Parts: sequence; C-alpha cells; structure tokens
Amino acid sequence: MQANKYTAISKFFKKYGYWVGLGLSIAVLIMVVTLAVVNKPAPMEDENFGPVNTDTVTFTNPVTQLDTLKTYSNSALQYNSTLNLWQAHKAVDFAAEEGTEVYAVMDGKVTEVTYNYLMGNIVKLDIGGGITVVYASLASDVPVKAGDEVKKGSVIGKVSNTAKSEANDGPHLHLEVLLNGELVDPALYLDISEK
Repeated sequence: MQANKYTAISKFFKKYGYWVGLGLSIAVLIMVVTLAVVNKPAPMEDENFGPVNTDTVTFTNPVTQLDTLKTYSNSALQYNSTLNLWQAHKAVDFAAEEGTEVYAVMDGKVTEVTYNYLMGNIVKLDIGGGITVVYASLASDVPVKAGDEVKKGSVIGKVSNTAKSEANDGPHLHLEVLLNGELVDPALYLDISEK
C-alpha cells in the first residue's frame, strides 16, 4: 500500500513535474518582487547637498509675492477655463506680473531645462532628500541649464504665460513638488498664510 502511494506520487511528478516546477518558480518570483516593492529602501542622501528632513523643510518664496491663483488638489476637481474641463491640480499657481523673477526655493542642482507645449518653459531642481521642485510657465530666457548648482534665493527664471494649458490664467508660476517621485502639495513646504 505504501509502495503504491509512492508510485502514484512518482508518476504524478514524471507527468506534471515541469509544470509544478514552473508554477513554483513563478510563485517565488512574484514573492521576491512583492517584497522588493514593499521593502523599498529609503532614498540615499544626496552626496552634493546632504540629507533633507522632509518634516522640517521650509522653502524660501519662489516669487516675492505669494499671490495664490490655484491651490493644490489631489482629488478635488478645479475648473480649467483654458481647457474647459474640471481636473485635479497637483501644483500651486502663483499669479505675478510678466517678467517677475523666480527664485530657487532651496540649494540644489538643476536636472532639466525643457519646453513643453502644455506647461511652457520648465526648470527642474533637485534639492536632495528625494525632493524635486518643478517650475513651469517660465519665460524663454531661462538663465540656468541642466547641471548648474544653484543657491537658495538665486534667480532661475522669470514668470510668463507659456503654459498653454493654463493660458487663460495669465502670467503665473506653476510650482510642483515631487517627493520620491510622487506629486505632493507645495504648500507643505511654503509659508502660505492660507494653508
């Protein structure tokens, strides 16, 4: 009886062994990927600028006068009169006169200077600690380039109305903050009286 049991198991693995092995391999692979995602290590500190404690970071104002045109919304919809639609606005827009200087909110490294039809002229500033600040709707005469290291308060551009997706809003600075690649509310890092 015992021999018949082992013979049946042996026949099963001879017939289906490949598929059992393949299934176990896939299960192990899924488990490894899941553990890697769940236990994602914290970002390493930036070798040029040191660690940034996101709990205590306070930006200097990106423009002299913080006249909030649109606030951040993750899920609440705001009306975009240019595109004639309701949408989340994962940034803060500050109204300012054309040509108003835009400042680096912290010491950092310019990682990108680009033009995008919808968002206009863009400067991305890596300030370390997993934080990237994105300035959009800038004038075309951007005085910085990718690779430049800038100090807090230095001029990195001028306010304009180059963001075609927000053209009806007039000249303004569109400011985004990414924390570990995710858009977060810039007001968390700014001294905005309305927040």
